[in-house]
Amino acid sequence: MLNVMRKHAGSWMIKVILFAIVIVFVFWGVGSFRSREASKVATVNDQIISLTEYRRAYNNLIDQYRQRFGSSLNDGMIEMLQIKSQALNQLIDRTILLQQAEKLGLRVSDAEIADTLMQTEVFQTDGVFDSRRYRNILAQVHLTPEEFEAEQKNVLLGQKLTRIIVGAAKVSEDEARQWYNWQNTAVSVDFVAFKPENYKDVEPSQEEIEAYFEAEKESYKTEPKRKVRYVVFDPDAYLKDVSVSDVDIADYYDTNLSQFKVEKTVEARHILLAIAPDASDEENQKKKARAEEIARMAKEGNDFAELAKEYSEGPTKEKGGYLGKFQRAQMVKPFADKAFEMAAGEVSDPVKTQFGWHIIKVESVQDAMTKSLEESRDEIVAVLREREARNMAYDRAELFYEGIFDGDDFINNAGSSQLTVMETELFNRQGPDSLGGDKEVFAEAAFSLNVDEVSDIREIGDRYYLIQPMETVDAAVPPLKDVVAEVKANLITKIQKEKAKADAESMVDELNDGENFEESATARDMEPQNTGLFDRRSEISGIGSDSNVNAAAFQMSTIGSTSKTPVQGADGFYLLRLVERKMPDAEGFEKEKKNITEMLLQQKQRMAMEAWIADRKSESQIDVEQKYLE
Repeated sequence: MLNVMRKHAGSWMIKVILFAIVIVFVFWGVGSFRSREASKVATVNDQIISLTEYRRAYNNLIDQYRQRFGSSLNDGMIEMLQIKSQALNQLIDRTILLQQAEKLGLRVSDAEIADTLMQTEVFQTDGVFDSRRYRNILAQVHLTPEEFEAEQKNVLLGQKLTRIIVGAAKVSEDEARQWYNWQNTAVSVDFVAFKPENYKDVEPSQEEIEAYFEAEKESYKTEPKRKVRYVVFDPDAYLKDVSVSDVDIADYYDTNLSQFKVEKTVEARHILLAIAPDASDEENQKKKARAEEIARMAKEGNDFAELAKEYSEGPTKEKGGYLGKFQRAQMVKPFADKAFEMAAGEVSDPVKTQFGWHIIKVESVQDAMTKSLEESRDEIVAVLREREARNMAYDRAELFYEGIFDGDDFINNAGSSQLTVMETELFNRQGPDSLGGDKEVFAEAAFSLNVDEVSDIREIGDRYYLIQPMETVDAAVPPLKDVVAEVKANLITKIQKEKAKADAESMVDELNDGENFEESATARDMEPQNTGLFDRRSEISGIGSDSNVNAAAFQMSTIGSTSKTPVQGADGFYLLRLVERKMPDAEGFEKEKKNITEMLLQQKQRMAMEAWIADRKSESQIDVEQKYLE
């Protein structure tokens, strides 16, 4: 199924756009745009989920994951992500939602559907609903307006019920404050680190090495290897055979008009007088006054680039403050707001940002526009040629594949098709070096096959492959003499780790018996270190990013208390003593309160929706045809 999808890649962008319109909830599936087929995948309270619906839901999920993972999405990943189960669960959840909406008597009017379509940007031209564009887009994915509008009705119906379900979710200020405090509380601890690497006097005997190898020999297995032959179908080889008609170009332009919109850009220079985040008000006012003086000089006709070279404290100083052309989103908001309201040649008054005070000079302004069809022609032709070349390469690969009736026919069929058969050397699961960045994906395909078995068409990187293993070398445990150095090194590491843990546990026993933290550490020629304050997201001074140590530090609540057991971190074992616990200030909470409340509300709404669906599922009769999930 994955390979067949590639044949219809020409409409993937439209599919994604339509999918984004239709999919409103995280569990929302695709609808039964067409009549149900006799074959069913599942029933929900006697309502059939058809094979047609299931296939469309599955394909839409594949499209989504393709956009996320690109060419690395392969059959193994599809199985790992359980996309079949995801697709079916979406459809079951959706069916239950609509059944419950009907029970509650919820309705969607024709006016509501029309309003939704009129407000959908992808169906608009210059901000106005375009019926021709609407029909063209739907035609690309083989839908009629009637079918799409019927599904939109279900989407709106689902939205209405969802608003009812999640409407009771509320987040109090106390909840938001608790979350803020939890996230931003800081602690400081003293620590002693028992690091395995410090135990140098470890020399295991031959008997110990042999015993360790016997116990761990499975971990020393050699990697399995494969040697394969393959043929490759490169779309670039077919570009010379592709022609694009004016009708195709115009159709692509009409249905992808948003791609050809050019945002407003400004070309500018600036002079920056930098200010440190903790600068005093007095220093800030001095910088502002200096910026006002420089701005006055620029407005009086002094060369702005020379002023920048003399006074600017930013990285563009040597370039006369030149920033080039930029869009609004590329600059911090106060800077962008000012620059985009200015005319070419204008010099601004000082503008304050997080970096300091800026004086801006606008060199030129390019207003937002939509490129014409002629201006976009070369870009469209390149896209359409690449798309058609990919389809031609796939068709050629498919023709070759269909001509192979037995593994022995691989070479003969390649010869008759004037294709070159390539061969690799033996390689492991990292893949043959000759495949470069695609080698691991290639190896994954090769290792899924038996000797002489021919793969289906595999899309790897930007090309299509058919692969046939010629030789396999199975994994095996080597004799000790071949890996003795590695075994000895691993055993030494194990013994060092055990010694570090034992010493850490010994110090814990002493602390539990009432011994002083510093005295116990000094007796071991160790000196406690202090981390300074850190929160749950910070690196720990002297330790680094270590989730185990971080979690253990925040579990201690009493100043002066120590960890009850050694904390195993990335670099060894740690004993901790709580020195300080600092709550975050109220002012910080007030700044973050709105964002925290919105985030917690979304979590509550999602949990409410998931719980509601789970309850309705438990009350429903759901029968699944398992063969479609295998």
